[in-house]
Amino acid sequence: MAIPYFTEIKYRGGASDDFIEVAIDAGSDVSTISIVVYHPNGGVRSTNSIGSYENTIAGKDVYSLGTGVHKDGAIALVQDGIVISFVSFDNVVSPTTGPAAGLDSDQIGSTGNDTNASVQLDNNGDWTTGGLNEGTIPCFLAGTKISTKRGEVPVENLRPGDMVMVRDGGFAPIRWIGSVSVDASGAWKDLNAPIKIPRGAMGRNMPARDLYVSPNHRIWMQDAAYEVYFTAREVLIPAKHLVGWKGITQVSYVPNPEYFHLLFDTHQIILSDGMLTESFHPGELTIDQFDHEARDELLRLFPELINLASYGETARRCLKGYEVPLALKGNRVA
Repeated sequence: MAIPYFTEIKYRGGASDDFIEVAIDAGSDVSTISIVVYHPNGGVRSTNSIGSYENTIAGKDVYSLGTGVHKDGAIALVQDGIVISFVSFDNVVSPTTGPAAGLDSDQIGSTGNDTNASVQLDNNGDWTTGGLNEGTIPCFLAGTKISTKRGEVPVENLRPGDMVMVRDGGFAPIRWIGSVSVDASGAWKDLNAPIKIPRGAMGRNMPARDLYVSPNHRIWMQDAAYEVYFTAREVLIPAKHLVGWKGITQVSYVPNPEYFHLLFDTHQIILSDGMLTESFHPGELTIDQFDHEARDELLRLFPELINLASYGETARRCLKGYEVPLALKGNRVA
C-alpha cells in the first residue's frame, strides 16, 4: 500500500491563505486518506479529505488542501484510520480526542512571524523553511539591460509605456516600475544579496553578461523531461535555488543593492541581459511588502489588485524548492 506524506505546509496566514500539501505514489487510491487539523489544546479543529489534485511529479501525485492551521496547532495525516504523520510547528500538541489521541506531535520547524514562508520537505527528506513560490517580488539589480523595442536599455532608464520584448506575443508596455535599496550585508545577506548568474552559464549568450537578480527572482528554464516531471515543458525557478549550480552564486560585494521591478498588464517572461526571467507578479502575499507610497501608486494604476486574484496566473508553472533538484538533474536549459 502506498504511504502518503506531507511535502509543504503554510500555517501563518488567515484561513484562506493556509494550505497543506501531500504527495503519494501516482495512481494511488486516496479515498481512505484524511487530514485532521488540531487546535493548540488538542481538540479537533477540522477533519478533511486529502484535498484537490494538483499535478504528478516524478511518479508522485500531489494534492493540496486549503484550510486554516493555527501556529500552535498540529496536523495529522491519517490513512485507513491510522495516523501516518502528526506534525506541529511552534508548539507540541497532545490530543485526547480524534485519531491522534494519546500522541505527541512532532515539531518539524517554525516560520516564526514570516507570513511569506512555509515549512517544506527538501530533496533529502528533511524539513526546511522557505519562501512561497507564488507572489515573490522579482527584482533586477541596477544596470541590468532589458530588451525593448528600441534595443537593450538599463532597467533604471526604463519608463512606464516602454515596449519590452516578451516571450508570449512580441512586445508589451510597462505599466509600473518600482525600485528599492536594501541592506544586503551581515545577517541580511541571505535575504537580500544578489544572485549572480555568470555569463554563458545557461547556454550560449545566456546570459550575455553576468546577470544579477534578487534571491526570489524566478528564472525561465525549459526541458522536454519537464513534461514528465511537472506536466509543463517550461517552468520558473527562484534564483536562490540555483546557487551552487553552473557557477551561480550569491555575492557579498554588493552591500546595498538597488533593485527594480517591472509590472505589465499580465505576468510576462522578458529578456534580461539576454536571458529569460519573469516580471513582477503581485501575488496576494507580496503587495504589503511595498512601502505605502509605492503600494498606493500600484493600486491607483491597478485598482483591480485590491482583489489580487484578478491579476491572473503566473506565465509559467513555478517550481517549489524541493522540486528544483529534479529539474536541474540533466537539464539542457533550452
